[in-house]
Amino acid sequence: MAIHECREDAERGTRNVELPVLESDPPPLPCFPCPHASNCCSWGVTLSDREAAGLGAAYGHEKVYKNRWGEWRTRVRKGKCVFLVDNACSIHDDPHYPAVCRGFPFIDAETGGPYRYDQTICPEFEQRDDLREVRRRGT
Repeated sequence: MAIHECREDAERGTRNVELPVLESDPPPLPCFPCPHASNCCSWGVTLSDREAAGLGAAYGHEKVYKNRWGEWRTRVRKGKCVFLVDNACSIHDDPHYPAVCRGFPFIDAETGGPYRYDQTICPEFEQRDDLREVRRRGT
């Protein structure tokens, strides 16, 4: 299953990561609607230049910003990503849906490898045996 391909212009200093094809489909997660108050959407996400430009043009440039380290990010309002509406991602089907979101919690969009950070941001990883096994394996 191909999660996402993210190719950006290297001359502009953006990432050039192709997320791998997984050996098998990842276990399904109950994301729409999320039973965990969309905990994974609490911090906003890093965006490529192309994702930021596309989302800004389509939904308003005030919804994305460049932080002091030069990374594009989605804005957070009231503790959730601005694109989270009624406990569901309003841009899930958009062609500029962030690679970070496409891969989470199985693929790290920055490296293209397994997501190595805190998968328990999604409480399903604590509640389900099949997902605890995924955490032990690293993908």
